Amino acid sequence: MKFENQNRTKVLVTGAAGQLGMAICRLLMKSNIPFLAVDKNSGNNNDYPIKTVDLLDQKKCNELFEEVNSLIHLANHSNWFQGTFEKVYGENLLMNMNTFQAAANSGCKRIVFSSSIQVLNGQKPSHNRLEQEILLPYIPMDSEMPSIPKNSYSLSKLASENLLKYFSERFDMICISLRYPWLLNLDFMNKAVNEGGIQRENCFDGFAYLPLYSAADLAVKASFSKISGYREYFVASRDTIVQRQVSEIIHSDLSHLQYKKPLQEIDSLVDCKKVELELGWKQPKSLFKAFQKYRKLEKINNVD
Repeated sequence: MKFENQNRTKVLVTGAAGQLGMAICRLLMKSNIPFLAVDKNSGNNNDYPIKTVDLLDQKKCNELFEEVNSLIHLANHSNWFQGTFEKVYGENLLMNMNTFQAAANSGCKRIVFSSSIQVLNGQKPSHNRLEQEILLPYIPMDSEMPSIPKNSYSLSKLASENLLKYFSERFDMICISLRYPWLLNLDFMNKAVNEGGIQRENCFDGFAYLPLYSAADLAVKASFSKISGYREYFVASRDTIVQRQVSEIIHSDLSHLQYKKPLQEIDSLVDCKKVELELGWKQPKSLFKAFQKYRKLEKINNVD
């Protein structure tokens, strides 16, 4: 991979102590791409150093961007139940604005932002899936889906996407929002494979999931893809976490929705053609094959 500006040599990864941050940093290491890892907490990972930074501090944010070519920004409260509504929304927005503005001030030309499926699936602030409404406008789900935020976390993500549109236009930056679904680590994928899927009620989110390694691969590819302006993508594996036939799920849960193509041609609830074409990412096709690949990658990493 080549940097757009050879005078800048680093990728800045925020939230680097989290599971996705760790997967991204390990991939950058494997690719010999210089990076700076930061997090509010140092974590317990010894593979790479993590600089402890509170992104709510604007001055500290400004100090991070020397020689930084691209920002992969993951650091946020990770769901609506991480604090009060005011805390989740307010702190997510403040740390995102601080970081985006620091990137723009420094001349960093690319931001890859970790957004969420909750922006588009209308999830209410409840752990009870049966309380959720199916608000999806159509299937298959894709990157063109309209926003339907229904909790403080999804509202903060949508507001941050609007910030990215502003920074892209105002500072001529490449800004990419990745609307991730449920991200599964190797242990959870192992459980899903052994149990023939994870049983969940109510298909308000399309039963969407993505292996953690694939989410990391996408973030790194987004950091170097030849695109321009602001982009947002919804991504997920081709199959579902419940491992049921798509036709069965549509018949039982989604038959009232509009179909973007003839019903007999819908073999997945997710259409990722746009992100595959524009970023060069490959959508995982099945839980079992993704698990095999994930296990192989982990074995290689552990040997190294």
